Amino acid sequence: SPSRPSPAEKQILAGEAELELVPQGTLAERIRAGGAGIPAFYTPTGVSTVIEEGKEKKDFDGRPYLLEHALKADYAFVRAYKADEMGNLIYRGTQRQFNPIMAMAARVTIAEVDEVVKPGDLDPDVIITPGIFVQRIVKVKEDPGFPRHLERSFQAKEAG
Repeated sequence: SPSRPSPAEKQILAGEAELELVPQGTLAERIRAGGAGIPAFYTPTGVSTVIEEGKEKKDFDGRPYLLEHALKADYAFVRAYKADEMGNLIYRGTQRQFNPIMAMAARVTIAEVDEVVKPGDLDPDVIITPGIFVQRIVKVKEDPGFPRHLERSFQAKEAG
């Protein structure tokens, strides 16, 4: 209930777990930096907010910036539309958001895909994640009871 603390809140308040507030754009850039081998970078995002607490602050051209450290992962579980047997991935829609940068920032990337094709069958111009960043491919089995693509049609009501 809203009046009772959740188990996560209890752990944070007891000092058993940490909570770090990270703006979404900063999170994406920290992951991208990890994948690119950049250890840290400066950003103006979060200056003069609670996010600034405990971070190095430096001025560039009269504007304050915060130092953010890159994020890397041991494992990344990503979702892609299609892969070839070499691990090259193509995405659809929102799959392109964090999946490509997570694949680059992880030591081991496991890709869940709808379809696996032979090397050379993917158009090189649509490959987003090169196979060098993918160590495992898992093809999703179709489940007739759970459609992968849900679609709803809505019709706007006339003003009146």
